[in-house]
Amino acid sequence: MKNNAETIQYIPDILIVDDVADNLKILGFILKKQGYKVRPVTNGMLALQVAIKEKPDLILLDIMMPDMDGYEVCRRLKANSKLMDIPVIFISALNDTKDIVNALEAGGVDYITKPFKAEEVKARVSTHLKLHLQSQTLQLQSKELQELNATKDKFFSIIAHDLRGPLGGFMGLSEMLADESMTFDPDEKREMSLALSQSARNIYNLLENLLEWSQMQRGRTDFNPQILSLNDAISECFKTAVESIRKKDINFNVDIPEHQEVYADSNMLQTIIRNLVSNAIKFTPRYGVVTISVGVAENLTVVIAVKDTGIGMNAEMISNLFAINVNSSRPGTEGENSTGLGLLLCKEFVEKHGGELWVESEVGKGSTFYFAIPCHTVQKDISHSNAVILSEEAADKIALLFSGLKILIAEDNLNSEKLIRVLTKSISSEIFEASTGTEAVELCRKNPDIDLVLMDIKMPVMDGLEATRQIRQFNKKVVIIAQTAFGLSGYREIALEAGCDDYISKPIQKEELMKVIKKYFN
Repeated sequence: MKNNAETIQYIPDILIVDDVADNLKILGFILKKQGYKVRPVTNGMLALQVAIKEKPDLILLDIMMPDMDGYEVCRRLKANSKLMDIPVIFISALNDTKDIVNALEAGGVDYITKPFKAEEVKARVSTHLKLHLQSQTLQLQSKELQELNATKDKFFSIIAHDLRGPLGGFMGLSEMLADESMTFDPDEKREMSLALSQSARNIYNLLENLLEWSQMQRGRTDFNPQILSLNDAISECFKTAVESIRKKDINFNVDIPEHQEVYADSNMLQTIIRNLVSNAIKFTPRYGVVTISVGVAENLTVVIAVKDTGIGMNAEMISNLFAINVNSSRPGTEGENSTGLGLLLCKEFVEKHGGELWVESEVGKGSTFYFAIPCHTVQKDISHSNAVILSEEAADKIALLFSGLKILIAEDNLNSEKLIRVLTKSISSEIFEASTGTEAVELCRKNPDIDLVLMDIKMPVMDGLEATRQIRQFNKKVVIIAQTAFGLSGYREIALEAGCDDYISKPIQKEELMKVIKKYFN
């Protein structure tokens, strides 16, 4: 990789674990001369903490150490999904075959006996670093290849099936109209003309999606956000959907403040709305209802909802909607073609704006797709009763994203609890308190909508680490920030390994606390 015509060289990071200081010095001297970055540590527990934090490229690990031997350290490394690929070379004065076998069974890739021979150390380390780099490269290439194959399969599936069908219908109708031997009354001609028009529109929309998707995959999509009228964007999309609406007698409602503005790329916004409206119509039976509504959050974000009274989806279908390697397409209520490509485009375009796309649906009761994008100005008068049509779950989600948080303060020190309460008052809608880890677990179990847990590590009955582990068994989404005593080395890594998302040191400062919270809540 080049930057400003200068080659940037990658320096391998090696963790050395040995309880004898002289061994650390010798190995450090040998490896530093080779240009490697060296991290020496003196015990197994600290090695695990450093490995979690730094994720080295290779580990040299002694066997005979107090508290935790090298075998156990290696087993714990290999049990961690984020560390299991790091190669471990055992270093030991033990040279019995049984010791070597035990080291390899624990997960080691090689074994170096003491006293060290510089050339041997350099050769073995170099070899395993190269193998590790090759392995990582192959894994990355394999993942990229799988994604490319999935994209290719999706592309050819659309061309072979979804584009072929509408083209075949179009050609058949055209040939019938051109056949002079066939006669049609005015009503039949009108019906066939409408069918031709609709078929042409479907083909055009599909080709447009294919082109936009192809450009997005190659990174060639222009992104030019500007202040736009949301009503104008919806009006343009309505023009492309009017025939489908008329054909199925859909009741189409737009409930958006007259002067609502958004900050978006015009082409992307129209593509998002066009595809969501098209899907809503496609999966809504005749005489159904499709509604577009909007909500404006306090942080100048517009949440647009496209709701239908259609056939809906089950949980499995929802989970596969945005998976490129899963065929989630199905015909509409009157046999309309569906590729699933439109939703993939919508997701990528919404995320391009820094927003989010999500869906709520129930079989037989319809679906509501929501997407959030920035707006330029907040409408002052959007208080009329039908301005925002959002479900209770969507409202909760928007409140989580854009309003006060439900916070649990797990702290046994009364003064610390009061301080945190004061510091978080302005960003909270409700605050819960727990003075033990057991209470924290029970409160999270009874209140699954808690957004944030500020978890003290040292608490009676059950400490914060165990409380976090138990909470993670039934709640993976809640953000847990550990509170650790200032100056206690290694607690950050231990907290993260237990399941915490982040940590903050005591004594707690407001600026630092807000900075950490803002990482997880916009």
